[in-house]
Amino acid sequence: MEFRLLGAVAADGADGALQLGPEKRRSLLAVLLLRRNRAVPVAQLTEALWVDGPPANARTVVQGHVSRLRALLAGAGADRHGVRLATAGDAYALHLPEGLLDVERFDALVAAARSERRSTEAVATLERALGLWRGPALTGTVTSAPLEAWRQTLEENRLAAVEALADHLQRLGEPARAAELLRAETVAHPLRESLVAALMLALFGAGRQSDAIDWYHRTRESLADRLGVDPGRALNAAYARILRGEGAEGAEGGEAAADPIPASALASAPARAPAPLPVESLPAVDLLPRAPRGFYGRDAELAALGEALRPGPDGAIALVTGPAGVGKTALALDWAHRHGGRFPDGVLFADLGGFSDRPDRELADVLAEFLVALGVDPADLPPTPAARAALYRRATTGRRLLVVVDNARESEQVRPLLPAGAGSAALVTSRHRLLGLVAAELARPVPLAVLRPEESAALLSRVLGPDRVAAEPGAVRELADLCDGLPLALRIAAAKAAADPRRGLAAVAEQLRHEQRRLVQLAAEEISVASALRISHEHLPPTAARLLCALGLHPGPMVDPYTAAALADLEHRDAARALEQLAATHLVTETGAEQYVLHDLVRLYARQLAAGTGRVEQRAARARLADQYLYAGLAAAQCAEPGSKPCCEPPATSPRPRAVPGFGAAEEALQWLGAHRETLAEVIATTDPERAWRLVLTQWPLILRRVRDGWVPQLRLALEAAVESGHLDGESQVRALLGWVLVANRRLHEAAACLGPAAELAARAGNQVGRAVALINLAAVHTELAEHAAAGAGLDRALEIAVAADHPHTVALARQHLARHHLDTGRPRQALDHALHGLALSTGAGPVPRRVLLHTVAGEALSGLGRHPEARDRFDAALAEAERIGHDEATADVLRALARAEDAAGRPRSAAAHRRRADLLSPP
Repeated sequence: MEFRLLGAVAADGADGALQLGPEKRRSLLAVLLLRRNRAVPVAQLTEALWVDGPPANARTVVQGHVSRLRALLAGAGADRHGVRLATAGDAYALHLPEGLLDVERFDALVAAARSERRSTEAVATLERALGLWRGPALTGTVTSAPLEAWRQTLEENRLAAVEALADHLQRLGEPARAAELLRAETVAHPLRESLVAALMLALFGAGRQSDAIDWYHRTRESLADRLGVDPGRALNAAYARILRGEGAEGAEGGEAAADPIPASALASAPARAPAPLPVESLPAVDLLPRAPRGFYGRDAELAALGEALRPGPDGAIALVTGPAGVGKTALALDWAHRHGGRFPDGVLFADLGGFSDRPDRELADVLAEFLVALGVDPADLPPTPAARAALYRRATTGRRLLVVVDNARESEQVRPLLPAGAGSAALVTSRHRLLGLVAAELARPVPLAVLRPEESAALLSRVLGPDRVAAEPGAVRELADLCDGLPLALRIAAAKAAADPRRGLAAVAEQLRHEQRRLVQLAAEEISVASALRISHEHLPPTAARLLCALGLHPGPMVDPYTAAALADLEHRDAARALEQLAATHLVTETGAEQYVLHDLVRLYARQLAAGTGRVEQRAARARLADQYLYAGLAAAQCAEPGSKPCCEPPATSPRPRAVPGFGAAEEALQWLGAHRETLAEVIATTDPERAWRLVLTQWPLILRRVRDGWVPQLRLALEAAVESGHLDGESQVRALLGWVLVANRRLHEAAACLGPAAELAARAGNQVGRAVALINLAAVHTELAEHAAAGAGLDRALEIAVAADHPHTVALARQHLARHHLDTGRPRQALDHALHGLALSTGAGPVPRRVLLHTVAGEALSGLGRHPEARDRFDAALAEAERIGHDEATADVLRALARAEDAAGRPRSAAAHRRRADLLSPP
């Protein structure tokens, strides 16, 4: 399987290209691929899929595209290739093994070219990399701001590779080839000075000095006219070299050694380490510890620090935050060592010990250390912290200092250490967000997240060497996943592998694979992931600490204040506050409004804490969680399908939770059901039978909308639970729902066997509405098996029962199916009568999926009666309703029915246009 973004967005399976469908679905796939192996919140997907702001039903549209994309991937056998589109709370993640995406292969080839020792190999590798491009990146996607930013980034990477290739060609003595390559790019990007500089040097090397000078003057004029600026250093340097007759640097004949950075890009490339300073310019003060060894990547965060610490009239403060072990100190020290020379009066450093086993450092001691470093005689130090802070402010006024404050726990610890000089800057690290420092001192937050899989692999390569990492790519990917992208965990795993070179990385991964032992294994002497998490836990307020322990019993990826309150037996407001405190310490990550996730290593630590509680307490917490989901699910189902009969009543042993979420609209309720589906599956698998079948049934509105989305195993589990519970009505309802899903998945004989007893069970339980629904679903099986007489009889009986029960929702459902039945059996007049009666009962302010089906069948019936203008009105109403819902497949079904009607009306061109539009929305 292969995915492509370098050109038109495309995906290929064993049977050829996948029909990805409309622009928004291609855009959705592009975003998931660009952020592969990471959860992408629905809000970010929505931002990427609309240019001028999303519509009210944007979430439903996104979910529909995800469902269709998931079906496409399943049909192409994506799981055999390790490709999986997963739901992670209010987010989606496309899990993709390495090597299936052209962007990854391009980046890998460019990185390989940088490490080549000879230009011949570098040229071949770069040509292979550029050969992966099939046109402008992300062609066929929405021109939204996020996708445009990605498009620009990918184009920048391509241009950098072009410049590198041209540089190596010149080193091989082929300036004419280099000039030919660069000219087309320079015409397309006339203001990219590094391209123009490289082209000028290539033209000069090819004996075309006048052309080279002409390009300089042409570009200088364009820069002045369009941007109002003069040429930069790279362009001026190339011009000066040509005037001196020097041209480009290259090898003296024969084979050239490869340079990891193209000469044309030297002027714009960020410095990876400062040049050694002359002795006379060394800072007057330098308290920095040594630079971190093996530091890798974090280019975006380093750039953010550079921007945040640009001195202004009031100084500058940057605040690096993140979870334990993510590398905050390493980032701060790396930046300080690179850029300390910008601060001529020196660099101060203090580790406040806010998150360690030793006591916090006393403020008076830190101030004394700083003052002595700034030249104050120890004998002149004031005795009190306030007096020392005042002296420190005077001592730093007028100076240009960088002050690094590491491991701060509270804003109050930091404020007295901020320098007073206008040209000074402070760099603070903390596991807490320190919102007081942000609000009062205008500190710029620079959040530090865990590493992406490719960054994790690069970190392992820095420690173990590229050869060893390249020898076991599968083990490297697994280690990155098991270590949760946490640099501390990755370094410990690398240390274990480095200590015994005979042991492969797969053996280290095998040790970490067992969840119960993973935290024990992630320890090296006094350094361990568990101890780092323990310290964070010990500094929590009591309620937050209690909640972290309770979250160890949570089975899914996402938690909100309602589920947190149930697990920890808290009031809703107290649980919400405790979650905010956990988020402030980076023990949970907020992914949406009141939605949080735990990273895997934090979850394992929380499970260790929970294992220390009694079994009775654990069972009680799990029962409260199941009841929370049961009551919330019932509320969501009732909101998603107003007017429907509740699918069940909670068992007598399930008390109502302290707080249950409220839902304002069907869209919100369905979103909640989708976001919690994965967690709910885990709860269902571990709860008692009385709760299990009820929990499954609460999802019925979502199941009907995503009927081909893999529900059969869970519904079979629910059937077993209902039978075990001896609950006749529960068994009937589960059979009715499972049977409908089996029909939709074309498993007709299984559906018939499942649905056969359902109506009788409902009758014995006294549930007439359930009896009618079971008969309707069984009639669908008869219809698919061409047993039309049995189908009609069952639907007529279902209608009688629903009318007698005085349940309009089920009456409308029966009439909807009767309308389709009469239409399929050649009786359009009866079909129209049932459709219109069904529409009269299907009222509501918002869009209703049943109205789409009823308008459609009414249109088909009118077409069959030769009343084509009226038919077109009905199809227009169905299309408007389907588009309001935001369901592509429903819209496509209406369009195909309209196409058939247009054929019958003698309008083949119109019919063909409707079919083309339908195929774009949902390929047949």
